[in-house]
Amino acid sequence: MLYADNYIRPPNEAGSVIIRLTRGCAWGRCLFCGIYEAMGTPFRVPPKEEILEDVQRARQVYGPEARRIFLGDADPISIDPDNFIEITRAVRAAFPHCERITCYGRMATAWKQRRHLGRFAEAGLTRIHAGLETGSNDLLRFHKKGISQARMIDAGRAVATSGLQLSLYVLLGLGGSDRWEEHVAETVKVLNAIRPQFVRFRRLWVHPHCALARAAEAGEFLPQTPEGTVIETRDMLAGLDFPCHVECMHANNYVNFECRLPEDREEVVGGINDFLSRSDEEKDRVYSVCSRI
Repeated sequence: MLYADNYIRPPNEAGSVIIRLTRGCAWGRCLFCGIYEAMGTPFRVPPKEEILEDVQRARQVYGPEARRIFLGDADPISIDPDNFIEITRAVRAAFPHCERITCYGRMATAWKQRRHLGRFAEAGLTRIHAGLETGSNDLLRFHKKGISQARMIDAGRAVATSGLQLSLYVLLGLGGSDRWEEHVAETVKVLNAIRPQFVRFRRLWVHPHCALARAAEAGEFLPQTPEGTVIETRDMLAGLDFPCHVECMHANNYVNFECRLPEDREEVVGGINDFLSRSDEEKDRVYSVCSRI
């Protein structure tokens, strides 16, 4: 059966067929998130048979010519590995023209499932979208990500050697205004150790009902300034030392770009520096618009 409750997916999967292997998020403890709780979507793993019915229903609705499939919700690689493989093969069979099958996956789960990642790739999974958020051990603990820096690197390398593509998301501002240098340095360190194919920057937005909002009210988290967020973006981009596709195109980002490293680095870093050199009035207009998104 197909469900009408809310889900999230990466912006670049907007045109993909969504097939949900789970509902919500099994972890749900990250201070900065709480999105499924806010949407009223409790965690649930439907029976395998129900999901296989959804696959066939999706084929009827979208046709066998669909090119892109996204497996929801937050962490479908957490289900029984054999079931994941059977479902992924069923998706490939239902959509024989499919160019890619992608999903979200927690890095902590990728570490636990590391011996199965190659099997997931063989079954037809193409790419995992995962939240790195930060590489700092202290910030990972503070934000309750449920994974250490070392295990994050191990998980990322396991994905890389499995034949799967890896798209890692970084949350600009996650170190606040007082720990941003640690956030930048340790995140760059982890990214350079993992070397994912895709790096995507997103600006932290503190939802008024999430746990991080309460931490900010208590003085336990000092939000980053707009200017500091742009500087973080520049410094992370400057520090990456491997070939990859970098995307910073979300509507709430203060600067927007999409590039390939290393060939586009000088141009993009130069553009960010040009923005930072503008008058405060001009920059504040940009910050004001983006802060409302």
